[in-house]
Amino acid sequence: MIKKSDRPRRHPLSAVALLSLLLPVHAVIAESKGLTAALQATLSQHPALAGQRAQVEAKGFAGDSARAQRYPSLSAQVSAQHTNNYPIGIRLRQPLWAFGRIDNGIAYADTDMSVETIALLRLKRQLIDETAVAYAQTQGVRERLIVAKENESALDAMYQQISRREQGQLASTADVRLARARLLQAQARKERIISELQVTENELLSLTQTGVATTESVAETLTDLPDVLELMDLAQDQSADIRLKTENIALAKADVDRERSAPMPTVYLQGDYFYNDQAAGTSDFRVGVNVEANLEGMGFAAYGRNNAANARLRSVNVDLDATRNEVKRSINSLYTNRNAQKIIVESHRYSVDELSEILLSYQRQYEAGQKPWLEVLNMQRELTEQKHQLSQANNEWLIYSLKLAALVGALDTISGEKTASDEQTVTQE
Repeated sequence: MIKKSDRPRRHPLSAVALLSLLLPVHAVIAESKGLTAALQATLSQHPALAGQRAQVEAKGFAGDSARAQRYPSLSAQVSAQHTNNYPIGIRLRQPLWAFGRIDNGIAYADTDMSVETIALLRLKRQLIDETAVAYAQTQGVRERLIVAKENESALDAMYQQISRREQGQLASTADVRLARARLLQAQARKERIISELQVTENELLSLTQTGVATTESVAETLTDLPDVLELMDLAQDQSADIRLKTENIALAKADVDRERSAPMPTVYLQGDYFYNDQAAGTSDFRVGVNVEANLEGMGFAAYGRNNAANARLRSVNVDLDATRNEVKRSINSLYTNRNAQKIIVESHRYSVDELSEILLSYQRQYEAGQKPWLEVLNMQRELTEQKHQLSQANNEWLIYSLKLAALVGALDTISGEKTASDEQTVTQE
């Protein structure tokens, strides 16, 4: 006979409490909740975005530097001579015509900034995807934890029941030990899921940088997606990867134009003022138009750089085609897996409903002496496994839906971000 003191007992300080002591206070006590709050926290506080924003700012300053070439330049020179004179020369030069060299340099700098802006958008999309997946995974673990707790409660009730029957000599000691073993297994599984929950919450915290409650379900409007053909069209328009490769093509074209005009001469309006120069007199002021050109390596250096720029242009064109194919593959794969999970969900939901009824029937038959105790416990285990698989299938369907939504930019609005077309409009302005 199993004594009452031998029954499995819960430790007064559960694993949740222990792990919560190890987490930062702001991770335990969350001030915001929901997927929207998680996405907004990631995009406002993730450190990777600060570095990319600095890159965009640096490209903006490079554009200012390129525009400054249109302005006059001032140079001065002072020399010491053996006659104790110190001639001073001051030169002011204003570019009049550079045969497109300055304009092409400005166009390249502006396009380079546009590339960095789209790169920032791609990084945001990547973080949106990772945050949405981490949020959904946390919710999935919570659902499995609920199933594990329900299983523990059901097995505990069965254990109490079989213990009472064993005391009344209506059940064997082996039945009690089997029920106790199943209860211990259920408690161990629950603790493992609690540990998984802490891991997923920490992963989400590493993205959001602040505590966000994950108890709020994802809005159905975010998972209500169009058919695969419409998703393909949206992805071609809104995919950050495709936008980036398109901007890389524009940058490569700007580089070709810049290299083509690099050897061209520049026409300057030049003014020189000489002071204390014995060769020119006490002082002298001259104004004229100068033409200046530099043919490096007899033109072969410019020829080589121009060919390299054209080769880069061909490369990025091919890269764009590869990216379009990759986006199509991703859409098809995610959409197919999403539909498969929907079918699996319906199958598991039917199994859960049927097994719940069968478990009740088995319990009644056991009390009537028509079923052994082992079959009741096995049916409880089968029901729990089906519930876990149902929860997992539901969660995977949610993850695939959110990844598709992030890929086509559907999560940009709730996260407070502009779409890819909006980013491009801002860049052009």
